Amino acid sequence: MEDMISKILDMDKKARDLTDAAVQSKVNYENEIIHTKEKIKNDYIERANERIKINTRIAQKAADEKLAALEKKNAAVIDHLDKENKENRDRWVNEIVQRVISGQI
Repeated sequence: MEDMISKILDMDKKARDLTDAAVQSKVNYENEIIHTKEKIKNDYIERANERIKINTRIAQKAADEKLAALEKKNAAVIDHLDKENKENRDRWVNEIVQRVISGQI
């Protein structure tokens, strides 16, 4: 009888050990899943931030190029207007004076 009780107690201990091991395994897997999820999330955020940096550099370069082109175009227009002014200033002044004097304005 004692032998049977001893066997039952041994089987109960083995069952509790197996249950404890299964519970610990479940906790370990859950922790691993949480860790993996966080790693995936952090990797995704890191890649997104890198892509934002790249896109920002590309957009800034395009904006700088567009600004340089506009500045070049504006400089050409200013040069042209300055040239026109130098070439025609005296004629325009004389024409304005003549119109004022003759009453054509």
